[in-house]
Amino acid sequence: MISRLFAFLLLFFIFSCGQKDQVTKNVTGAIYHWKSIYNPEAKDLKKLDDLQICKQYIRFFDIDRKGTEPASPKSVIRFRTLPLAEVIPVVYITNRTFQGLSETEIDTLATRTLTKIRSIADENEISFNSIQLDCDWSKSTQKAYFRLLRKIEEQLDNATELTSTLRLHQVKFMEQTGIPPASRVSLMLYNVGDWTNPLTPNSLFDPKIIDQYIYRIPEYPLPIDIALPIYQQTLVYRNNKLFTFMKSQSYEDVSKALRLKKIETSRNYVCLENGEFLNKSFRKGDIFRFESVDYEQLKLVNKAVKSRIQNQNTDLIFYHLDQNAVSQFSKKEFRRLLQ
Repeated sequence: MISRLFAFLLLFFIFSCGQKDQVTKNVTGAIYHWKSIYNPEAKDLKKLDDLQICKQYIRFFDIDRKGTEPASPKSVIRFRTLPLAEVIPVVYITNRTFQGLSETEIDTLATRTLTKIRSIADENEISFNSIQLDCDWSKSTQKAYFRLLRKIEEQLDNATELTSTLRLHQVKFMEQTGIPPASRVSLMLYNVGDWTNPLTPNSLFDPKIIDQYIYRIPEYPLPIDIALPIYQQTLVYRNNKLFTFMKSQSYEDVSKALRLKKIETSRNYVCLENGEFLNKSFRKGDIFRFESVDYEQLKLVNKAVKSRIQNQNTDLIFYHLDQNAVSQFSKKEFRRLLQ
């Protein structure tokens, strides 16, 4: 208990340093939807409505490319119900998509991407005035990704803005990774650790890692929105290598199907016998790590990032619209984050 209190006080000190008293931000609540089928639970939509979370960043499709094959849409969304909130279409693009693409191919990809977005929106009677591209671009793919952004923006009317996601390393090393040609960016404060390493304490959300990057936020030249995690996940390792990961699954879920034992020297669990869960086979000796987000830590990080961004108006985007995720926190807790 004492060590946990000390850790919390240490985090409070870390994230308080460098903060200045600023005018309260105008925060708009939003949420990502990242499933291939859009059909949220009515109770989850009611909770979002009560919280005045009025924007939904909906992943329309992915773009991927292997080898020399053409870049093409994958996992295209299907709407079983129509969203009633304001919709921002999101397209996730893998970094490898840009490797070896010529300028002509990038220009063609821009046109096809925008055409696909409009087609999905028209088929489902969805209007939008903003589009977001999600790509963890690197120094080697920066030129290609930025060209794609410019070519898409050239085809948008003046009433539609183009935004991009932003990772922590793209803030700290902005001179190397560049500033995307977008109206604004959404800073993703999750998946910050090394998920391939079984010894990583929490790859989903780690305030100590985040603190190493956010000090440069005030220097960033674009308006920043904030993306916070509200989900949990399970990572499984076999022979010290990542075997699989399962989103929205907790220890309580997995332990109903598999015999697990806590490893005294870490936060991990070991599987005691062979078994199955979610149509996957697990072996004796597999290592499980259950990752979630501590609310008090999330609140501190949220406050620290808000105090550093320079724009007055910001979207606070929760990841993501899923029954298990939306139920992670109470309405009161969500409201505190949205303040």
